[in-house]
Amino acid sequence: MKLPGILLIDGDLKRRNDFASRLRVIGYDVELADGGFHAIHLIEKVEYFCLIVLEDMQDMSGNEIITHARTHKEKLDLPIIYISRTTDQGEVLHAFESGANDFIVYSPKCFNSISEKLKKFSKTAK
Repeated sequence: MKLPGILLIDGDLKRRNDFASRLRVIGYDVELADGGFHAIHLIEKVEYFCLIVLEDMQDMSGNEIITHARTHKEKLDLPIIYISRTTDQGEVLHAFESGANDFIVYSPKCFNSISEKLKKFSKTAK
């Protein structure tokens, strides 16, 4: 049986590797992107992703990546969980308007929230 494919987009090498390892342990196949342009390339070329987990990149904002992803896949077809350090309501609203399915405020202990959201969205993704 093929594992659910997740595209993990994060410019922080340590956090990206930590999250990827933890996601693999709980049963996901994880592809990594270390920049916005790399992420867009993967979104355009790889069909097996059932979810995207992303943080803002240095070369591109998370909202730009989400907007581009939405030109290729609808919210039900490819859920996107946006992780950010911001708590600004305007920024959170902008993420949802861009096409994010969910938003998590980053903290070193946010992995459990990510895991729960992934379970929710992997059941509803087409």
